[in-house]
Amino acid sequence: MVVLGVTVLFLTWWCTEFAGTMVLPLGGKEYEQMREAILKAEHQYALGGKVFLSPEEQQADQVLVELKKRELQSASGVRIPSAMHFFEAKPLIEASGMFKVLKTMPKGAVLHLHNSAAVSSSWIIQNLTYRGEAKLCTQNGRHYFTVRSQSYCPANQTRVINEMRKEWTDGPGSFDRWLETLINLKLKPRKPSATVDDIWKDFESCFDAMKGFLQYKPFFEAYHRRLLHEFHRDNVCYLELRVSFPRLIDADGKEYGPVEVGYILYRLVIEFRRQNPTFHGVKLILAKHRNMTDDDLANALKLYESLTTTLRGFVVGFDLVGQEDPQRSLKSFAPTLLRSSSLETPPRYFFHAGESVSYYTEADQNLVDAILLDTRRIGHGYSLFKHPILWHAVRRKQIVLEVCPISNQVLGLVQDLRNHPGSFYATQNIPMVIASDDPGFWDAVGVSYDYYYAFMAMAPSAGLGFLKQLVWDSIKYSAISEEERQNITTALQHQWHEFVQGLINGSAT
Repeated sequence: MVVLGVTVLFLTWWCTEFAGTMVLPLGGKEYEQMREAILKAEHQYALGGKVFLSPEEQQADQVLVELKKRELQSASGVRIPSAMHFFEAKPLIEASGMFKVLKTMPKGAVLHLHNSAAVSSSWIIQNLTYRGEAKLCTQNGRHYFTVRSQSYCPANQTRVINEMRKEWTDGPGSFDRWLETLINLKLKPRKPSATVDDIWKDFESCFDAMKGFLQYKPFFEAYHRRLLHEFHRDNVCYLELRVSFPRLIDADGKEYGPVEVGYILYRLVIEFRRQNPTFHGVKLILAKHRNMTDDDLANALKLYESLTTTLRGFVVGFDLVGQEDPQRSLKSFAPTLLRSSSLETPPRYFFHAGESVSYYTEADQNLVDAILLDTRRIGHGYSLFKHPILWHAVRRKQIVLEVCPISNQVLGLVQDLRNHPGSFYATQNIPMVIASDDPGFWDAVGVSYDYYYAFMAMAPSAGLGFLKQLVWDSIKYSAISEEERQNITTALQHQWHEFVQGLINGSAT
């Protein structure tokens, strides 16, 4: 802090006294000392710069930084994975030593994850589509997974998937690869000229394709067990899921409403925790699509109140989701949202905002309304860097950004993640956590790939302190009780110590 203060004072003095000159009034030695002091001050000012590192952690940091330097020094003419699009970089990332380190690192919590897009698409194809109930509906050139006839899928357009697989000319492997294109953007044809709107149409078609499977209770349960397994295997110990609470139907035709769906998920989590003591649980955020009327929103908020009353401590927040640019803005919903905020127990909002490249549109200004509506966290916040008043407010109020690097790249906001505004947020010490958003729809699993880009592309000069702050902030900014926080922190400290030891002795690399 002393170095930072002295450096800032010097720069202030120099800018005042010598702003019109071309040469610093410094000798060579003084120049180098001041240059080093400025770089050190910038490092200390940024995210993770003030994190305490024990002697062992400092030793581990040296190992980590050296590995990072080697991987970022590309051979002549060879692109480094962190500078590439995830679809091309994935096999190179998986072969890297740094990815191995990040896989083994305890990652605390993932706070931004949509349940219906969280499971790897390959598992869905190899498991759910091989079950006897699995059907495929084809309507107007679109395909939908289902187990029964739907209003948008008449019986004469619906076939058993196993029968289709047997009839496929090029064999079951080819058929399965085609099926996976319905729920995996990486496998869909890519057009260099595709706009953000074009990409979102393909993206939302994945949700449409999956919806029928996730309305069937046996599939819904198997899917969520797999979700917990994939994230726990990726060294995540706690999740907060955005869930729409769809109505379910079981094999006997019995229907289950939103509260019953909440209980189904609660029991699945309890069962998984019993089998995996190092996993500490799940909370749910009711997430409804922005494409709704004011009356729809009022009913959604009533549902939220019912869920939080019945499933107290399990359902913890409310959000509005969907592409921001073409949909209704938070401003248009503000009167209804403000009425709910005046209740004795107001909703806890966790709004998506700023997931856009537009500027001073209503979508871009969702950031203003999210902050005014007292959002606890901001989903994405990609365009926040354009609004200095807002990002200063976010930092002052400690509203954490849920940063999803690969999601922002795949959905067309940024091509090279070295240019992601998360780099700016990190340098300004704006609180943020790393999340994976919808990994199942772009051939990712868990959150380690996102951590790779955050560490290697968005913060290339950062070390262990940066990672430690991200991990601990994921617990700090979660919606858990203080008792739960203490329990997770105690377990996480032990896991972090083992990770540090692994860096030192080489087992983590």
